[in-house]
Amino acid sequence: MRIKVLALTMVLVMIFAGAAMAQYTGVFTNPLEFDDSAYFGDGGAYAAYDQHKDDDGTVFFNDVDSDNPGDYTHLEGLNRDANYDTNGRNQDVSVRIDTRAYIPCFLELKLQGNQGTTSAISYGPNADAATNATGYIIAFDNEIGGFLDENWVSLGHGGNAQINPADSGVYIGACDIFSVEVVSNDNYRYSVEAQALEAQDNTGAVLPMHMRTSLDAGATWESGFDAFTTSSLVKVDKYDGDPGEKLTALHNFRVPFTMSTNHGYYNGEVIFRAATI
Repeated sequence: MRIKVLALTMVLVMIFAGAAMAQYTGVFTNPLEFDDSAYFGDGGAYAAYDQHKDDDGTVFFNDVDSDNPGDYTHLEGLNRDANYDTNGRNQDVSVRIDTRAYIPCFLELKLQGNQGTTSAISYGPNADAATNATGYIIAFDNEIGGFLDENWVSLGHGGNAQINPADSGVYIGACDIFSVEVVSNDNYRYSVEAQALEAQDNTGAVLPMHMRTSLDAGATWESGFDAFTTSSLVKVDKYDGDPGEKLTALHNFRVPFTMSTNHGYYNGEVIFRAATI
């Protein structure tokens, strides 16, 4: 595409440069060579062209219906001023050329959490900027994230915290509240994709994960939560306003701490994604 644009630019530059140097290199004869002698010679279509050139525009004849015959001017209503303006006005020449601008789409997503930052930027169409955060993770651990109740309120944390598992209402929280910022010059949809964590030392065991979201910097949290039990995509927000407006989302995660949950190490991933629409 860039080559085509440069080629078009070169053509336009040469055309305008040629005009500036008064050197025409097109396909037309310049100046036009046209022999009109055959038209004005004997037998030509304009052989009688010079006749009547000295007429005064007045014809004398007798009006048989009038008692007072007079002079009749045939051209009294003719006005050629608009056609033969001595000041050169009322004429125009122009060349019209279509002009277009193609602004590429810019889309950026920045993830922050656990003292780490990762940014993915997509420049232009069909550009899939996908990357893995390195150096930090979303960790569910009783010493870091601690224990949470049903309302996401901390119950405490520690290596051997004396908090009993329960069928419901007791969870282990993520190591941090993760923030996501999205900005674009186009409309976009922001979503979070994840699935239940899979046990690495107990084949077949899975651990569901919960996520809650705030879209006003934590002032309020959306009611309820999203549960990742199988692979699923949660559409968090859709933006179709003015270009350049930033979307900010906070996410808090937790996993259940129950007697029916197998002890051990679980693994999975969370994908934070923005896509133009």
